[in-house]
Amino acid sequence: MPHVKLEYTENVNWKSPIQDIFPKLQTVLIQHAGVKPENCKHRATQLKDYFCTIGGSPGGFIHLEIILLSGRSKEVKTNIGEECSQIIQSFIENSAEIHVSVELRDMDSKNYFTTTKI
Repeated sequence: MPHVKLEYTENVNWKSPIQDIFPKLQTVLIQHAGVKPENCKHRATQLKDYFCTIGGSPGGFIHLEIILLSGRSKEVKTNIGEECSQIIQSFIENSAEIHVSVELRDMDSKNYFTTTKI
């Protein structure tokens, strides 16, 4: 835990390889949520079938979902969300054509089973 899921439309033009974004997102989670680096699980999925418009023209989006064990304060979640959004935006070449959203979810530890020591 946490799980970091990044979905993005195929029309996103990245400034550098997408894998470069994960260490930066992980650093935010370590700083604000006190997670262990070895517990972070990151993945990205490119979407080929989507629909999004910006100002009446075709657009795209990036949606970051971060699932954390419950117990973090609203302030911690706000800091994570805002910093992760800024990181994502810094990686996009065609940012005027791309919507960016970040969602933080709480997971009850009673409903999470793993072989990793949390």
